Amino acid sequence: MDQTAIPCPFVYANGKRCTGQIERVEAYKADISWHRRGDGTWRYDWGQPRSHYHVFCSLKGNHAGYARQDSDQMKLYADKLDPALWKAMQGS
Repeated sequence: MDQTAIPCPFVYANGKRCTGQIERVEAYKADISWHRRGDGTWRYDWGQPRSHYHVFCSLKGNHAGYARQDSDQMKLYADKLDPALWKAMQGS
């Protein structure tokens, strides 16, 4: 696993952790904006989502099974994000 690989947070009913990694993050109810700087260029800004982040696994996507909703284990609030994931999301 490379340094930017973040483990999937999903734990199966038998207690086994998923061996996948987070490959995508979506922010729900996020406020984004663009504003013009003094030099005439535009800057993109976004804040914390008003709801949650939804992470997706490299092996199982949203860990939803047949006729089953997305797993709540894949829905993370800002205060529950892995610091390494947050850093990766910031491009640092």
